[in-house]
Amino acid sequence: MSENFRKNRYSPACREQSRTACRERSRTGFTLVEMIVVLVILAVAATIIVPYAAGTTSFQASAAARLIMSDLEYAQNQAITTQTPVLVTFSVPGNSYTVSNASGTLIHPISKQAYVVDFDTSDGFKNVSVSSADFGGSSVVTFDALGSPDNAGTVAVVAGSHTYTVTVAAVSGRVEVAGN
Repeated sequence: MSENFRKNRYSPACREQSRTACRERSRTGFTLVEMIVVLVILAVAATIIVPYAAGTTSFQASAAARLIMSDLEYAQNQAITTQTPVLVTFSVPGNSYTVSNASGTLIHPISKQAYVVDFDTSDGFKNVSVSSADFGGSSVVTFDALGSPDNAGTVAVVAGSHTYTVTVAAVSGRVEVAGN
């Protein structure tokens, strides 16, 4: 290599030092790849450790209640969009619920399967049970073309010692979750 090439290749601070010393000094930080690998390892460890560190039944009950809430809101929106009544039928003994209309069970927009949620067979809900569903003495709530429910009511979800209640308000159909 020519002397001129060596002088231009290194910064002025490195020209006075040996190549090895200059390279050592420039590699003192972490690369982006190293940082990403560490973050991925921490994320995997957190997903494995956190459920064991905290009570999983609380997370399962909360997640189940919020799933019911979102499905009730979906049914309400479908009723408004299609201008046809949409029913959500809860089966307490079956630990499940179905979203349907006059034509039959709706198709889930994500899974493209029948819109049936069964907590006994759903991943992550092994400790969850629907303990009650009461909409004016029935376990069915029907949303009309305006999104209003035929009856106000509640659905209670239990996992371990944790209970969450999903409430559907009369007239407005507002859906809320409350729990311990």
